[in-house]
Amino acid sequence: MPVSSYCRRSPCTAAPGETLQVSAQRMEKEGVGLLVVVEEGRPVGVLSDRDIALEALAARRDPAVTRVEDAMTKRPVTIRADAPIAEAVLHMSRQGVRRLPVVDAGERTIGVIAADDLVRLLAEEIAGLAAVVTAQLPVGFEPSVRVPEAEGALRRVEHFGGEVVCVRSGAPVREVAEAMREHTVGCIVVTGDAGEPAGVVTDRDLAIRVVAPGLDPDVTLASAIMSSPAITAQASDPLEQVVATMRTRGVRRIPILSDGRLSGIVAFDDLLVAFGEELRRLGRATVRDVRSERRSVQADRLRGEVVERLRELGTRLQDVGDKTLHGVAREFEALRERLRRSGK
Repeated sequence: MPVSSYCRRSPCTAAPGETLQVSAQRMEKEGVGLLVVVEEGRPVGVLSDRDIALEALAARRDPAVTRVEDAMTKRPVTIRADAPIAEAVLHMSRQGVRRLPVVDAGERTIGVIAADDLVRLLAEEIAGLAAVVTAQLPVGFEPSVRVPEAEGALRRVEHFGGEVVCVRSGAPVREVAEAMREHTVGCIVVTGDAGEPAGVVTDRDLAIRVVAPGLDPDVTLASAIMSSPAITAQASDPLEQVVATMRTRGVRRIPILSDGRLSGIVAFDDLLVAFGEELRRLGRATVRDVRSERRSVQADRLRGEVVERLRELGTRLQDVGDKTLHGVAREFEALRERLRRSGK
């Protein structure tokens, strides 16, 4: 399927000459984190909430007069509307971006495809893998063995921990922005007097809650704009529990506690990337195993089982719910175990 089937149409745009404050206000109104900067309908840059936060606050520039063209990412990576989904995934991975402007044959912006759309991309990848394996099955073949669900296969959230940057609750917003830029992070944990996590501040919070309303970053405190109370997870928590919390609470990052102390941060994007990598590994292992044993009964059964599992995964990913990523993790573990046993 082409990118045009998945992208978000009619993207929010900005003009190069408008101010960062106006752009932040538009982001707040439209509920988006990226504006495509256009001239005569063609993209000349992209402006994210992070760009606004760092340029207006960490770089100490007045957002009421600083223009978009001075803060935007110029010559943005774009994707043609008729390009295959795999190409968009490749661009995101190689360029380290979460969103791509989608352009038509005339290089005019028609939409945006984001990392959040990766769930649907995974569904397409699964369907493609199922088709590849199906093509190698004997005509009329029906699998005779089912793969048992793996017990205790889910990973714990501690494996997804990242750097934790903290500021005290009484720190001015300017300090928060400077810490984000220095450590190249998008989330700062705000701590209380005893060092406990009291809340979190993201780069989006800085753009929407400080720049948009025109607050003074040297006077406004982190405690005034943080999301509180902090939603945390224990390092021993199963992965699916944290995913469910992210979805129900509407957050993308959750600090991890180990023995009462901050030990990392798990981000929703990290989970999606991890599952995508699991899928690629599964595909390579399956094709390799099938090709090496395609004449054996064992391989026939394995191929049939993989086809059925991949079809089920594709169907479930089309309608994402709290238990979906939990199920995906379990399926990956079960398939890997089956592949491992088949090689003995």
